Amino acid sequence: MPAEPEPAAVDDRLLTIGEVARRSGLTASALRFYDREGVLVPADVDALTGYRRYAVAQVRAARLLASLRRVGMPLAEVALVLDEDARGASGAAADVVTAHEQRLVDGLADARREIVRTLALLAERDHAGSEACRVTVRAADLAAALGAVRFAVAPGEPVAGAPDGVDLRVLTGILVEVCGAEVRCVATDRYRLAVGWAPVVIPPTASPDHPVSAVVPLGWADRVAERCGRIDADAVVELDVRPGQVGALVDGELAATPVVAGSFPDYRSIVATDAGRDAVDADGLQARLPVEAQTVGLVVRDGSVHVAEPRGVGAGDAAVFVDPEFLHEALAVAGARPTLVLDGPHRPLAIRGDGAGFSVLMPVAPLVRGDGVTDVPDAITSNGEGADPA
Repeated sequence: MPAEPEPAAVDDRLLTIGEVARRSGLTASALRFYDREGVLVPADVDALTGYRRYAVAQVRAARLLASLRRVGMPLAEVALVLDEDARGASGAAADVVTAHEQRLVDGLADARREIVRTLALLAERDHAGSEACRVTVRAADLAAALGAVRFAVAPGEPVAGAPDGVDLRVLTGILVEVCGAEVRCVATDRYRLAVGWAPVVIPPTASPDHPVSAVVPLGWADRVAERCGRIDADAVVELDVRPGQVGALVDGELAATPVVAGSFPDYRSIVATDAGRDAVDADGLQARLPVEAQTVGLVVRDGSVHVAEPRGVGAGDAAVFVDPEFLHEALAVAGARPTLVLDGPHRPLAIRGDGAGFSVLMPVAPLVRGDGVTDVPDAITSNGEGADPA
């Protein structure tokens, strides 16, 4: 029969307060304080001299105490951790530590928000007399609003000017505008325009008489939308819109950017449609669009929109001609149950759905033969003869 293993030897030595201090990192005065508070009571106190003696096992408790105090844990919770650890309940002790860690994380996020507010107040001296506005929106709403307009941003690098004198730099970014109870995102490349919105959940810090807006670079908008998509949909994002700079506080992390210079087109006049026009059903239209074509005519029949025949369309048959690729992209972000509002062959075509925004397309002009029959040409540029919002 094998011999029983020898029980582990118990070190029953008593250590001076100086020895415990050296081994734990706590000072002797700190150890005396924790004794008075009942958090770490020595194993023995000499009745005559008052010298404290600690068990060797108490060095572990002293090290835990030092670590927990360095991260700001309250004494009552430190005592609870030490008690649970002393009786071998490491899981219960870890739960107390984890709860304290979460409080620290939440507190850090709050501190960052306060720092952002403080920096914003300090920066207001640089913009004396200028308007600034700070609002709070849901992360999911902001991401959806930015995503709903991205397709309409002008491609390429910012260009300072164009032959017709229009400053195109602003068209490479997204207009962010605080309009009362919502934040609007707007983008246009002069041939199409998209508007998205995010409802405000905490009102602006100030109530200016008119909307406060700025144009942000597309790269910044993409980064903010990506961060919003990584956190809880109901988490809030603070937007700070001011002359020269826009900032977004997402999950305690600030993303700030200089604004894009230039004057953004007046989108309100573009998106205004005839109130007397009814929206018509466009369900299934996206799948029927000949995106390889340069232009396509749309026909309204029985309350829904259809693609016109590619040749021999009567002059009065097509309600409007548009770029099919542009329309395909607009329908893709419109969401389910898309509808169109057609105000005539020379008015913008409005595309709506149940998504976070809507868009409009500039019409293109068809070719008309001598016999009065409209041809849908094999190749026609959407910018050559169509309306231009900018």
